[in-house]
Amino acid sequence: MAEEWRPDAVLKAKTSQVKLEFFDYIEKNIDRIDANIPVFFGQVAATLDSSLPGIPDEMHDQFINSVTMKVLESSKKSGDIAAVEKLFDYAIRNMRGRKGRAVYDIILGLRLVTDGRFADAIEHLRKYRNVDAILCPAIAYCYYMLSTQQPGSEGTPPPALPRDLALAAREQMMELVTLKPPVNRLKSYDVAEDAGITKIFWFMATKDRNADIREELLTIAIERFCNDMHFLREMYFLKLEQRDAGGLAGVVKQMTQQFPDDIEPVYYGLRLAVMASRGETYSRFRKLAVSRNFPPNVLLLSDFAFELMSGRQYEARACLDEIKQKFGPHHFYVMMLDYVVSDFFSDDQKKVKKAKKVLIDSLDQYCMKILKIKPA
Repeated sequence: MAEEWRPDAVLKAKTSQVKLEFFDYIEKNIDRIDANIPVFFGQVAATLDSSLPGIPDEMHDQFINSVTMKVLESSKKSGDIAAVEKLFDYAIRNMRGRKGRAVYDIILGLRLVTDGRFADAIEHLRKYRNVDAILCPAIAYCYYMLSTQQPGSEGTPPPALPRDLALAAREQMMELVTLKPPVNRLKSYDVAEDAGITKIFWFMATKDRNADIREELLTIAIERFCNDMHFLREMYFLKLEQRDAGGLAGVVKQMTQQFPDDIEPVYYGLRLAVMASRGETYSRFRKLAVSRNFPPNVLLLSDFAFELMSGRQYEARACLDEIKQKFGPHHFYVMMLDYVVSDFFSDDQKKVKKAKKVLIDSLDQYCMKILKIKPA
């Protein structure tokens, strides 16, 4: 008898329902499951046959993946490599597709990284480094962490010297730039949601000072962890170092889209408009700043900086007079701004350049402290 056709939407809803039932069963019976993995997968297979007949292969294998990872998450044996490999082995036997082994090797390898078993993690991951952009940084992180351990520490290969391990870490980061592996190939396996993996990207992004590697890593991180302000902030300051106005504008736009109610993207947009002396952009971000209840002192200082950077001496001095009324004429910051204004309109271009840097840096220090924005 032919199986009854059902729309994909119905199958997905039914699959989600059955999956939640299995998750509840796993949480309540994890000790029994740990004791007999083959019986558990027999139950999974029987349930799929009875409750989800005719399910497409991809949906079937995603279900197997989901319950397998739920067992791994709940199991008291999740730190036992042999037990995890047994779990994955039975999962692969019950899958219809042929991609299971590589995926489970990678998941196991990343789990070993977050558990601090760096040498084992390298062995599991290095042959897959071109599969997903997460893997080269993860392997590099392992080599770096091994290089910081004392010789003979658990998990450190005996013949490897710290400088050799540090060099290997560096080579993995260079491989990332060379190979340019895809970014989200493993996304469906919830790897990107692991807090430990986010930590690795964050650590490596701030550790490596090579501009090309750092930019590549941050670009990948922003695509993978698009709603993580840490990476967006780091990319903003990298583009600032590079004096890349277009890149800065792109990062500010992404920040604004991801965090529409946050004050940080608004401040960065305001700062960018000041540096670029763009009236329309400044007006737009200033309106946003007012709507986010920016303190009046921050707005006044921004207005002053914008007029000064735009070369309008009269308007800048008018803003400075108002700043003196607000802060008091003998406030240390006001006295410094007086000197900055004088140098801004000097014939000595070196003085002008230095004055611009002092203005932007001091404005940042003051405003970011008031707004409670984390520095780079």
